[in-house]
Amino acid sequence: MVLSSPQPTIDLAAVTAHVAQRLAGRARVSSLHDMVVVDVDRDNLVDAARVVHDDPITRCDLYSINAGVDMGNGELRSVTFVRGTTTHVFVMLRTPCSELDAHVPSLVPVWVGANWAERETYDMYGIVFDGHPDLRRVFLEETFPGHPLRKSFMPPRSDARGG
Repeated sequence: MVLSSPQPTIDLAAVTAHVAQRLAGRARVSSLHDMVVVDVDRDNLVDAARVVHDDPITRCDLYSINAGVDMGNGELRSVTFVRGTTTHVFVMLRTPCSELDAHVPSLVPVWVGANWAERETYDMYGIVFDGHPDLRRVFLEETFPGHPLRKSFMPPRSDARGG
């Protein structure tokens, strides 16, 4: 069995160039495997999201997931995956922030489906999604100390775990 990278079903170069032109000066646009990659700072994230959501070439109407990433050097990333159900365009939006200023704008105003995924990322990584309608922990209790998927996380000591 040979594993290979996903292959695009669209003219990925043309779509990437189109998105790069639409976001000129506001984001870095590239491609990876079968998706358009948009590296965008938090000040331009919502604008970039609206472009990939509303533009007829991309029309990314399906919010897939948000993933937090701890780069291990004090940088965190919010990584959002969206897809166009009719255009077959797959886009990854990557937005950096720091452990000391872990804020990015919520994408719930663009995709209502971002609600739950942003709560999960907040719970596990501590990234605060500014403007989120109900940002609270989804897995852990509100009093849980810290965010367990950060590389700097130290589990709380407990007699139950031999601590």
